[in-house]
Amino acid sequence: MAHIVILGAGIGGMPAAYEMRETLGDQHTITVINDRDYFQFVPSNPWVAVGWRTRADITFPIEPCLARKNIKFIASRCDKIDAQANTLQLANGQTVNYDYLVIATGAK
Repeated sequence: MAHIVILGAGIGGMPAAYEMRETLGDQHTITVINDRDYFQFVPSNPWVAVGWRTRADITFPIEPCLARKNIKFIASRCDKIDAQANTLQLANGQTVNYDYLVIATGAK
């Protein structure tokens, strides 16, 4: 059983997690790590700026959506990737081991 970690829960990371779960089934563990506990549909930011939408219209909490697909979620920034040891050091002090790492952090 492999542990797949996806860094980033934006418009790249969320679909990657869903597609991996669908493709791999439940025999593998998938964990998404994101620095925030909510998803924000960034392309709609201009609509908020001009008053056509509210922030609540373009955001939702991540964890319940992933939990429905048996995908784990950690809301913390990743401070260090140790590729040699297959580990991540998170800002909350947690260390996460992985077999496969997908980096989907967007422009950052």
